[in-house]
Amino acid sequence: MCGVAIESRDLTVPKHRHRANPYPYHEGNRSTSTHPRTIEYEEEVKDAGRGEAIQGLTRDVLIHRSLEVSPNGFITIVSIIQGVALALLAQNTFEKPSVLVVAQSVALMMIFVVVFYFYLTMSVMLRWAPSFLDSFLPFAIAGLEIPPAFFLGNAAGWSMWLAALWFVIVAGLWTTAKWSPPSHFGRRRLAHTRWHQLQHELQLSASCGGFAVAFCGLLAAAVPAGRLAFGLLSTLTVLVTVGVVVWRIEIRSAQIHSIYRVHRPPFN
Repeated sequence: MCGVAIESRDLTVPKHRHRANPYPYHEGNRSTSTHPRTIEYEEEVKDAGRGEAIQGLTRDVLIHRSLEVSPNGFITIVSIIQGVALALLAQNTFEKPSVLVVAQSVALMMIFVVVFYFYLTMSVMLRWAPSFLDSFLPFAIAGLEIPPAFFLGNAAGWSMWLAALWFVIVAGLWTTAKWSPPSHFGRRRLAHTRWHQLQHELQLSASCGGFAVAFCGLLAAAVPAGRLAFGLLSTLTVLVTVGVVVWRIEIRSAQIHSIYRVHRPPFN
């Protein structure tokens, strides 16, 4: 029985653990300790089961995920909705082409471009953890680009929908200015100042464009004989507003890039 007991006790010694030389590897510095060192080997990691995490959440992981998801989400949402609006615009333009319809289509197409351009610029400048409001505003702004495509040739209806779009854009610019503190720009306070100057300039431009387009729409509804003239004036107002918006974004973006010594001339 004693022999059996001794044999079973020897089997309990793990094979992946062995006693090493009690002396250190460098012969010149011998340790004064007489206790042998033990080298332990890590066990093989088993495959993760169903539902197991492939990456645990930490502060750095959370920051990395927010930085990765935030800009891609904005651009994806805007691109999908604008794709629908562009398809409707092309369909309704070629069904009943006229001078007013072509002018309104060109103006609406330029709005698609400038909205996408602003979100692209903002994704380069700002990064933060997305919230519900960040998800709602792209749908609200890009979604309002769809109704004008159904009012091509209707000076009053098209103008009023464009006015609503400009006013929602003003609200979106206000939230962007409110929730873009200096921390987004590191220690460069001047870059933060330039960004807020851009937001105020864009708010002023969009507000003036919204009121002007709404005024043209009211005149077109009140004076049926001048609908073509007021419709063309409304499209001209939209194009001028778009031009001013692009001009200010280009100038301010070039200034902000130059603060960080990045060569990005305006209209390059």
